[in-house]
Amino acid sequence: MTLNTFFIIYQIIHILGFPLILVYLFTRPVRGKPTFGNFIQRMGFLPKVSNNKKTIWLHAVSVGEILSIQSLVRDIKKIPDTICYITTGTVTGKDMALKKLDADYVSLISFDFLPAMILAFKRINPRSIIIVEAELWPNLLCLANFKKIPTYAINARMSQRSFRRYKVFKRFLSPLLNTFKKLYVQTKDDESRYKNLGASRNKISPLGNLKTLNVLEKVDHEKALPVKTIYPTILVGSVHPGELEIYLKLFKTLKKEVFNLKLILAPRHFHWKNALVKKINEYDLKFELWDEKHTSNNDATSAQQSLHKNDLLLVCKLGTLFDLYQISTIFCLGGTFVKIGGHNLLEPAVWSKVSLIGPYYQNCKMIADQLEEVNGLIKTNNEKELIRKVRYLIKNPEITQSMEFNAASWLKSEAQNVKIQLADLLNELKEI
Repeated sequence: MTLNTFFIIYQIIHILGFPLILVYLFTRPVRGKPTFGNFIQRMGFLPKVSNNKKTIWLHAVSVGEILSIQSLVRDIKKIPDTICYITTGTVTGKDMALKKLDADYVSLISFDFLPAMILAFKRINPRSIIIVEAELWPNLLCLANFKKIPTYAINARMSQRSFRRYKVFKRFLSPLLNTFKKLYVQTKDDESRYKNLGASRNKISPLGNLKTLNVLEKVDHEKALPVKTIYPTILVGSVHPGELEIYLKLFKTLKKEVFNLKLILAPRHFHWKNALVKKINEYDLKFELWDEKHTSNNDATSAQQSLHKNDLLLVCKLGTLFDLYQISTIFCLGGTFVKIGGHNLLEPAVWSKVSLIGPYYQNCKMIADQLEEVNGLIKTNNEKELIRKVRYLIKNPEITQSMEFNAASWLKSEAQNVKIQLADLLNELKEI
């Protein structure tokens, strides 16, 4: 199938399905679903670029993707006479972009209706387009191709489950994937899946995980002066309801064997703060609570002072966890002993920390598998195994240090590979 044929079919589908699409959009609030944000922007009336500088348009769907491109945006801003224009698919993504990215323009992306997308192109007037994690917006990609605007996908990934689903539509996806000038994929598996869906081999280039470079540069840009670990400390990040007692029992058990052992608990969300406090009191632990009222010039140093007087530090404050990795001995990832699927494993690795996870890690499987392969992470199947593994690491510091080195080395190697590939992309953007 040619791209022109696909484009015509896609417009016919939109025309026939337009009434259903309207019903879907306008009933979302009734069904308790998030609204689509600024309707004016969604219809293509985006902030208009007001000068003749070269505009690079980056689209990142939501918060995770926005945070992954902080380093890339900084590098783009260094290109002379260049405007960095960010679009995102969610209101929270837009808020995060305004807060974390040094972009010239930030807005929601328009609906992928042809009139709205044509208007969006006219107002942005991009010289090149970068799409994070290969979101396939057919009208966006087709218009860019027709206008001869080079389009790049970075950090592109595809799970086995998505691949099986997309394979059914290979005839339609193949011309769309080949509108990209370059597909920078995360892994060899992603490379194979995109090829099997019809993407040209010469368009695919292995990048690695963009987030490894971003988190490495985050340490360089944001960390305070290094703080040494004084006490053997277990840090548990992103704790969810249903797994709190697992970590409290772990601590109480090992505290009998390691008298100066300390625990830092950081829940993923803070709506259950009172329940956390109640449960910790039931375990008769001396603790300090950090919430939004807590202020400190250096969270790591302040945490050390708190742990000198307490068994446990409960952190219910945004933006604090990142600095606390450096004073921990062992990191346990929350959301892996309940069916949430886990969260960020790159941050502990960048601080040279061993991570332990439970049986539910589907959200971070790729990174978990890679860290396990280099002996920088331990997977556990149940509470007893978790206690046994943590005990082993605490009582064998030389093993812990070796695993810490492995985790940090893996992350730095991945980040370096990403940096090399991005340098090629940035050089190309300069010439467009």
